[in-house]
Amino acid sequence: MKIKLYGVRGSLPTPLSGSEYREKLEKILESAHREFKLKNGTFSVPTFLQSLGTELLHPVGGNTTCVYVESSTGQKLIIDCGSGMRELGNDLLKEGIAQGGNVKILVTHTHWDHIQGWPFFKPGYIPSVQVDFYSTISNLKERFDRQQNPENFPITLDEMMSKKTFNLLERQKTVQLGDFKVTPFLLKHPGNCTGYHIEENGKSFLFCTDVEVREEDLSEFEHLRAKIGSPDMLIIDAQYSSEEAERKIGWGHTSGRLAVRCGEVLGVNKLVLTHHEPDHPDEEIIRMFNQEKQSTALSEIVLAREADIFQL
Repeated sequence: MKIKLYGVRGSLPTPLSGSEYREKLEKILESAHREFKLKNGTFSVPTFLQSLGTELLHPVGGNTTCVYVESSTGQKLIIDCGSGMRELGNDLLKEGIAQGGNVKILVTHTHWDHIQGWPFFKPGYIPSVQVDFYSTISNLKERFDRQQNPENFPITLDEMMSKKTFNLLERQKTVQLGDFKVTPFLLKHPGNCTGYHIEENGKSFLFCTDVEVREEDLSEFEHLRAKIGSPDMLIIDAQYSSEEAERKIGWGHTSGRLAVRCGEVLGVNKLVLTHHEPDHPDEEIIRMFNQEKQSTALSEIVLAREADIFQL
């Protein structure tokens, strides 16, 4: 299966500020100047771009959580409806979903940063598109209705012309959703949040956004490993530095250090750190990531960026 990240920020969409953009431009121009001098008067734009570091060539991104999963047969699964869902919808339109198609959506919880992109998901307005929502929330439709109350948005949920169903899942109970085998489980977060274990053709990953993990909570991940084994990949909330996490006990998010510990406890091959703090510019996120990366023996640890693609 293919997994693509359309939103990796937590709490609030975070557009690149003017000052951050200027700072990146200055660094790029400094690099260009060095490259120009090195080539003795010749300059190749493609070659120069390849020489740039990832932090300049590939920004972290400012959209909130939305993940697209595609099975080996092309079936479509979405996890959460953050602001990144708008771009995902545009991509699906380019692929021809308007001619008729089915999309399954897993919802972890309904804090606004995880549902705010749904009204801007263009396939949701197309009568030939079938959208099936799945969650452990008994009144999920009511919550989506409230988001699109006319006081908040000009078009109600029912006025969006796609065909929609809302399906209730039971935590710890595995269900088959087309090509995907899905197991929901509880995450520690204010108001509760659901994590998902998603498997296809013997490959699997865990999605654990919006979870607060402290040292005493690591045993929960040991129990999870005993039930499902070691997944190939873990995508997990790593919003805070260790210092921030100590100041924000009960806020529902995890430090990078403990997110890494979760990956170690689960024995994953690949660890992806996501749900980045909106107050952290790219440079701070990268600094925190590099610090945590040095402290683990995991074979692969990745800083989640918009448009990242993973193949399992």
